Amino acid sequence: MEMLMALLYCFHQMAANLPFAPKTLTGNLDFFYALGIFGVIFVIFKRKKDISLLIICALPIAIYGILQGMTMVNLDIQKLMVNVSKITICISLMILVYRKVHDFKIKKFIDYVCRIYIIFTPMALIFSSNEYFWRLHDTINKYSLKRLNLFYIEPSELGFHLSFIIIILMYLIIVEKDKKINRKYIVYTVNCLILLVLSRAYGASVILLGTILSVSFVIIISKMNYKNILVGYGLTIIFTTIIIVSIVTKSSMYMRTVDTLNGSDSSNSYRVNVTQKFTSTAITNTGGIGVGLGNLNTESTRKIFKSTGMTAVVAASFPYFIAEGGVFAVVYLVILILFLLINVFYKKNMLLANLLLFSFLYQIYGGYFTNPVNWIIYGLILSKWTPEKIQEGNNINETKGII
Repeated sequence: MEMLMALLYCFHQMAANLPFAPKTLTGNLDFFYALGIFGVIFVIFKRKKDISLLIICALPIAIYGILQGMTMVNLDIQKLMVNVSKITICISLMILVYRKVHDFKIKKFIDYVCRIYIIFTPMALIFSSNEYFWRLHDTINKYSLKRLNLFYIEPSELGFHLSFIIIILMYLIIVEKDKKINRKYIVYTVNCLILLVLSRAYGASVILLGTILSVSFVIIISKMNYKNILVGYGLTIIFTTIIIVSIVTKSSMYMRTVDTLNGSDSSNSYRVNVTQKFTSTAITNTGGIGVGLGNLNTESTRKIFKSTGMTAVVAASFPYFIAEGGVFAVVYLVILILFLLINVFYKKNMLLANLLLFSFLYQIYGGYFTNPVNWIIYGLILSKWTPEKIQEGNNINETKGII
């Protein structure tokens, strides 16, 4: 299972990144959807008691989509059906993980993923002009015209996937007692950070930094012991060094931060300001109904909301879903996030807290609501699996002070 998940994690967007792939299908050519379809079959035929869970999570969205289709004009029914189907598949994937992940060996998964990254890192550097590995002549990021995306559809997706792996690696480094294994995890982390730098994924990098610092600060304050304080000092030194080096070298990350703060970064300005405008306008103009699930990215919708400054639909998961689903989408998100938070607080674990916080923050102004990776994280959080299972053969009580 770990090998399959590692391959899917690294290559699930590969088909969409091929030069001959239809641009209109890039968001649907995701191998994780195939696993999600298996999840639907699994729920219906193998775990009938989970049908109720699938109904509770997916049926409201299906019913709301039907109501939108019946009451709204100029609605693209095909896009609506595709969107509802993708959300249902993601939910089934969450349920599949929720039920089957209890014996998942995360160390093996991380080993496989990081080895794949290490194998392809030198290949990407050697073939530095390859359009499959790299986004060349980037028109969005003026400071980095060349960005690495490896097997993913865009550099920001590479940063998104790397961030989850870095979060898990940092957890493993903290709890691992074997120095030899720890050195391996440090090598993995360094390689992932190199890839993150090459991707120039601004949003993922900033949110990853904020996530790690926020959760670490809460843990250190809540339990002041020697190990936690030592970890706090270590993190402070590392991130202070990174910030100083970025300022001195005037890296693209630093320059984009400066431009973002003074409002001159067109990409981030568009992502934040325009997203807020078209989301609020979509709710008010439709009386809270939304523009229709899957219908934000249509020619007719873009014309209607052109006055908000929207020239192209931006990747912003939560605002996108809210603009399409209206008040219903807001209620759905609140309930979903509350259930996830309850599970995180109940398990009181740094790893799950980091994973949820990063996923939540990233989706405010980035990502896609139908990205299967987020739903896999949700399934992991909701399941009976706890990160203490990582410590197979170790005394779990010895690590409780830092997790």
